[in-house]
Amino acid sequence: MKIREDLASMKQIKFCLNILLIGGLLNAQDLLKPLVVEGDSVGNVAVETFDAERVNELLGYLPGFASVASDSAGYGDVIGMRGSTNTLFFGGAGVAMVVDDVPYGDVLGYSTEFFDLESFTLHRGPQGSRFARNGVGGLMELRTPGPTKEYEHRLSVEHGSYDLTHLRFRSSGPLDKNWSYAFQTYLKERDGFVDNITLGRETDTREQFGSLSSLYYNPSEDFEMRFRFMYERTRDGSQRLSALPGVNSPFGEFVDSQLVKDPFKVASNVPGVTEIDRFQLSMHLDQDFGWGDFKFNTAYSNWKLGPNIVDLDLSAFDLSRSSIRQEQNLFSQEYRLQSDQDAEVRWLGGLAYLNKDNQGVANRVFPLFGNISANQFTNFYVEEESVALFGNVQWDPIENLTVEVGGRLESVDNLISRSKTQRGGGFMPLPPAFASESDGVYFSPSLGASYALRPETTAFARTSLSYKPQGFTAFSDDAATTGFDEERSLEIEIGVRYQSFDQSVGAEVRGYYKRIDDYQLNQSIPETTDFIIANADRVEALGIEGEVFWKPVSGLTVQASAGWNQIEFKKHTAASPFGENLSGNDVPFLPEFTAGMIVRCDFEYGFFAQTGVRAVGATFFDENNNDDYRQGSYAVLDAQLGYQGESWNAAIFARNFTDQDYYSFMNNQIAAGVVGDPKMYGVRVGLEF
Repeated sequence: MKIREDLASMKQIKFCLNILLIGGLLNAQDLLKPLVVEGDSVGNVAVETFDAERVNELLGYLPGFASVASDSAGYGDVIGMRGSTNTLFFGGAGVAMVVDDVPYGDVLGYSTEFFDLESFTLHRGPQGSRFARNGVGGLMELRTPGPTKEYEHRLSVEHGSYDLTHLRFRSSGPLDKNWSYAFQTYLKERDGFVDNITLGRETDTREQFGSLSSLYYNPSEDFEMRFRFMYERTRDGSQRLSALPGVNSPFGEFVDSQLVKDPFKVASNVPGVTEIDRFQLSMHLDQDFGWGDFKFNTAYSNWKLGPNIVDLDLSAFDLSRSSIRQEQNLFSQEYRLQSDQDAEVRWLGGLAYLNKDNQGVANRVFPLFGNISANQFTNFYVEEESVALFGNVQWDPIENLTVEVGGRLESVDNLISRSKTQRGGGFMPLPPAFASESDGVYFSPSLGASYALRPETTAFARTSLSYKPQGFTAFSDDAATTGFDEERSLEIEIGVRYQSFDQSVGAEVRGYYKRIDDYQLNQSIPETTDFIIANADRVEALGIEGEVFWKPVSGLTVQASAGWNQIEFKKHTAASPFGENLSGNDVPFLPEFTAGMIVRCDFEYGFFAQTGVRAVGATFFDENNNDDYRQGSYAVLDAQLGYQGESWNAAIFARNFTDQDYYSFMNNQIAAGVVGDPKMYGVRVGLEF
């Protein structure tokens, strides 16, 4: 443990030394709602604003995009794109996240609430040749507003159902001739949705606080230095788990009789809690040489879970529960040199270093027989270190044709150390402590082209190879199943894009095929508590995506999108003793289709009305495609009516207006699910001064 503490200290010291060395779409945006730009490259026409405050609320609006929310402030969430996902607790991200040039680590550490955003760009397909952080399925690039030339301050106050209170404040402006700042903060809290009949109250209360500060130094037009600090705090109650109606509990009929078969009721005797703290500290340099830009980004991030407590039997009896404390440290450093984007040949190249460690202790109590139960503690330390060279070149060999070539060469080293102890039931044999290491070197090439068929119509195609590296999971007692192999992906995409000259109509249609070998997924090992990461031999994904943006008349905007896919195991066997053939089954966590539409009307004198509907297709939550763990198709309708003035605005809103019941997550180990948000009403007022 002392060695691990020394390593963590060395990483922080290295970060500080780097600092010292280098330092020597709509009017609703005015309501402080994030502006979301959905697209794959500069010039994409699909630009829209969503009333979304969290990543999972984009599900349905972004074709090909999948998000599973386990209701633990990001811990245990799944984010996917075109078949590529992350596993629940260990393993790499299928869709990477970069905020203000700061890369995030595992999905469990992603921000749960959006700060006010200047843009949100969803890059589809592997992005290892263009970013310091690679995502085999895609990459979410978020940018927050920078400093303003004059002092600007914005305040938003929201109140609604379940005693919802949501406050946001943003301020920016100059400090003197060379220095400026940008600051924002939010506080969001509400009462619980789920009635705990055993404790006589709602235990799933929510409380989030976040603050983001950036200090800018601009001594000249061609040089900028930026210091950035972010902190987020989550103090949530219980995970919103409740028994799935009609599904038997694995803890037996006696427990079943205590469960209330209602998605918004639970009989748990354990209140449950999720507490998370995350902060980032980073420094950024940008030097413009005229012929190109040099960028230096260095960042340190810390994510701490302590604790996450869940009642696994969901009954009034103390049969089985879980408590996890975990911490992730992430140090990243990037050097990037790129040409002027108006040059005939556009290029970029970079060197990226990343070191990520996860350490913690997981406590689980589970029944043995009679009144005897086991109380086991798993201590773990998992580390990943990578170095990557990446580059991308674009040029126009002939008129109307643009060709793009990219690549990423990456070396990844992993290690794990793990031990297990127990209290009570001491006669149970425990696995010996063990440690292991692995390494791999990967090359990911990409090739793409676009051709202007007409001034307003462009056809494009792209193909790429990409990898999710090997690694370790800590939730296995068997050393032989602790490691997992790399995942390899081949993706081919073709499409066509249209943009009218007057910008009133835009459309894009894309089709893709993806083959994934050694697909990484979670599996529960029968007759054990092991929850491993396994490799399915092959997964294939085939899909089509489309978007339309239309302004038929002044004041009316329509944005619609839809995506359909078929993502199946082509060669895969179950982890059960019988090794059932699961070939042909749908891959879990990925809806078969998504569709969304937003209609906004802006009237005279500043009044507006907006409605949005997002539909999500059937989704399986286990690899066996058991109907007990299948969420059927559903649609969620949102609406708002408001006024936008020069210095103030107001709106009333309704979310899930039809009170649609659905599950955002299902757990087949304990026959429980996380029910989606119920119908909510509220009012929002914003001031600008």
